Amino acid sequence: MMLEQLRRVAYDLLLALVLLFVYGFELYKYLPAPLQLISVKILLVSLGFLHAHITRKLAFPAVDWELEEVNAKNLLVIALYVVFIYAYANAG
Repeated sequence: MMLEQLRRVAYDLLLALVLLFVYGFELYKYLPAPLQLISVKILLVSLGFLHAHITRKLAFPAVDWELEEVNAKNLLVIALYVVFIYAYANAG
């Protein structure tokens, strides 16, 4: 189960780790300014998605996406992802 969840977020996790490495060791200084802006936005969105995914798994572990109609739990999960990613993308 844990490996399945890691596989679901593998690309975002890898992207976040690479960009954290770039910013942690100040390698971003060698990038042009527009690429720095894009890369920091990508980093923030990836971190927001990962944080939302972890929070979602802790708060709503059993969401059934196979339902014909949308229920409150499904809407809360969708709102959780949107709010976390939006907050991270706007840097706070």
